[in-house]
Amino acid sequence: MVTIGIQAPFQTSFTIKTNCNKLANLVRLKHGKYASEKIIKSDMTIVVKKEQFDYMVYYNGNQLKTTTPLKRIEDIMYDNRKYSETIFAIHGGAVEYNNGAYLFIAATTAGKTTLTSYLSSTGFGYITDDCILLDRNNFYIYPFNTPVHLRKGGFDILKHLGTAPKVYNFLDDISIKRYIYSPQNCITHSLPLKKIYFIERTNNRNTLEVMSTTERMNYLLKSPIIEYELNSNYLSFISKLSKVKCSKLYYSDMKFVAEVIKNE
Repeated sequence: MVTIGIQAPFQTSFTIKTNCNKLANLVRLKHGKYASEKIIKSDMTIVVKKEQFDYMVYYNGNQLKTTTPLKRIEDIMYDNRKYSETIFAIHGGAVEYNNGAYLFIAATTAGKTTLTSYLSSTGFGYITDDCILLDRNNFYIYPFNTPVHLRKGGFDILKHLGTAPKVYNFLDDISIKRYIYSPQNCITHSLPLKKIYFIERTNNRNTLEVMSTTERMNYLLKSPIIEYELNSNYLSFISKLSKVKCSKLYYSDMKFVAEVIKNE
């Protein structure tokens, strides 16, 4: 059995045990520096046993059979992941400019990973690709330098622009196929939040739009990567966060986004 500990900041830790070396390599590749074979005291253990034609997965007294073990592991981790009470976990990417953090929030497949990768390769610091860790008390952003996971479409766009990573691995699994690399200019310390952009990729539109207070509140309520209880404390926090500079950003040209940040 190969044992891998996954320990990321401010969140549930996991131990993955498997008798499949290929699966173990895929887990390491996907989680980068947060995956280690050091023994950790984790919050949850997931055991995956390769059989002749499929895999058996065991966790929290449950067991299931699957032909897509990596996806099952990721789904189980997603369903059981919790964050520190001081952290607001946002589904989005983030980069650094002039010692400040700039956030890009959008739904899956909206282009935020491609945009974050482009900016990180053109002089901006890399903070995170998929999960933003925001301190609820002081609105600082903590680094979460997961490897960047590019779909083929995003990789091809970056290649066309001459900004695709020169060194990368291809995660080739039956359920997940991604170009994976770790940016060189990772930010390793917390930064003050400067601006939140709710992004939308377009065919030929490059505009920045002011948002009303109601719009900012509604968009922020949809932004977490996990579900939060809608109590008075949470709504008060969202109200305070909505007072930070928030804009809707429509773009077809990623150079436009870079200029918007530089001109803030």
